[in-house]
Amino acid sequence: MASDSNFQPTQRLHGLSWLFGLTGAIRQLVVPLIALLFFNVRDDTPGPFGPWIVPIIVTALLIRAVWVQLTFRYGFSLTGLVIHEGAIFRNVRHIEYARIENIDTERGPLHRLLGVAEVRVQTSTGGKPEASISVLGLPAVQEMRERVFSEVRPAEQVAADSPPEQTLLHLSIDELVRHGLIDNRGMILIAAAFGVLHETGIFVLDPQLLERLLESPSAAGLAALGLMMQIALGALTILAVVLAVRMLSVILAIVTLYDFKLTRVAGDLRARYGLFTRVALTLRTRRIQAVHQTESLLHRWFKRVSLSVDLAGDGGGGEGDNDSSRMRTRWLAPVCPAVSAPELIAAALPSLDWSHQPDWQPLAAGARGRIFRKTLAWSVLILTLPAIWYLREGAAFVVVSCVPLAWMHAHLYVKHTRWALAPDAVLFRSGWLKRRLAIVPRDRVQTLAVEASPFDRRSRMASIYVDTAGASSMAAGIRIRYLGAETAEQLASALYRTAGATAP
Repeated sequence: MASDSNFQPTQRLHGLSWLFGLTGAIRQLVVPLIALLFFNVRDDTPGPFGPWIVPIIVTALLIRAVWVQLTFRYGFSLTGLVIHEGAIFRNVRHIEYARIENIDTERGPLHRLLGVAEVRVQTSTGGKPEASISVLGLPAVQEMRERVFSEVRPAEQVAADSPPEQTLLHLSIDELVRHGLIDNRGMILIAAAFGVLHETGIFVLDPQLLERLLESPSAAGLAALGLMMQIALGALTILAVVLAVRMLSVILAIVTLYDFKLTRVAGDLRARYGLFTRVALTLRTRRIQAVHQTESLLHRWFKRVSLSVDLAGDGGGGEGDNDSSRMRTRWLAPVCPAVSAPELIAAALPSLDWSHQPDWQPLAAGARGRIFRKTLAWSVLILTLPAIWYLREGAAFVVVSCVPLAWMHAHLYVKHTRWALAPDAVLFRSGWLKRRLAIVPRDRVQTLAVEASPFDRRSRMASIYVDTAGASSMAAGIRIRYLGAETAEQLASALYRTAGATAP
């Protein structure tokens, strides 16, 4: 350990690392830089640096990127990966080999052209990467993987004991088209584009402009058409917008998930995907905390499902939250045939026994009535005022029509919502229009809570909340509502006896 404490790393970043440091900094500051350039050109009294403010900032960013490249060192000591950053204010990190779980890479078009990669070193603590290295050449990345993982398990033993890489899922273009049609991320992009245009002043809803459009000859000609023709034109317009959004979603799916391949190597899973930016992730099965299956109405039409996993520590915040969203969604399968889902789930959770069917249990007897009353109350509260304001005489019909819809929702929700406690896992499926299934191994459970609101206590019900080390604000564990109070206590007691029995 004495020699290890005096270890001085000598490995450097790639010679073009400064270029990626500069482009990354500019990408983060692109909006302020454009605003500075725009206002300095338009303003009659520019700031003290005049039109040179943007070149000065870019030059400062370039100097910083070059400084980072010159002062960054990494190396492989006897016990771990050592990273030195800075010269005046030095940051030294020692990451033990035994703690390193993944060495993931991300390669954009420029990375692939120059033969380099962004490297993220993930440890057993999860959350944000323990170290982000920008950038290394591909031989250096391969050397890092070999040096790190050979210290944990000798390379000869890995080669002798591990089977060759096995492909579990490979998505074709047809499957990606289905995923794009099912997914609705195109609408998110359109909403974000309108938001940016509105903030920049390019797209602003002007009441006077709207009045001029309504008074224009085109609007008058449209008003002269018959009611049926107006309805047909409106329907065609809506159909065109829906098709345009779906086409944008298909293009986005192909670009982000092109050549998606899930493989199994030495018991762990690896996912690779991306057209322009190529992402390679390792999903260590011992870090997988839960598997989530999503099945919307479009999924069922195509006989497909989507599968994702929670990894230990993914719910942690910090600098890692600045990573792209695709790095936060741990896809097991963005889309796959429904008949293939059990095999993929078994590959992600190999420690579970899948030889027996789960014993699915319903919600409490009074759950349907509570859900009906709650849905009806919210529907009436939301729709009453707009109905009175716009429809006046038809307001009563709108309010009354909420009754059968609320009852249908309550009936179908209770029908399709079930929970099961297996010897080694807790399972929860919920929803009827968009159906979700969550599977959590019992030894991955970190937190248990039995909650009862005043309405729960009056109905002799309770809710149970099951949290894991991988739960995030977007997918906060499992929350089973409308259980009988005694059932919730028994379920919590059973889970307490096995929670955390094995470290993930």
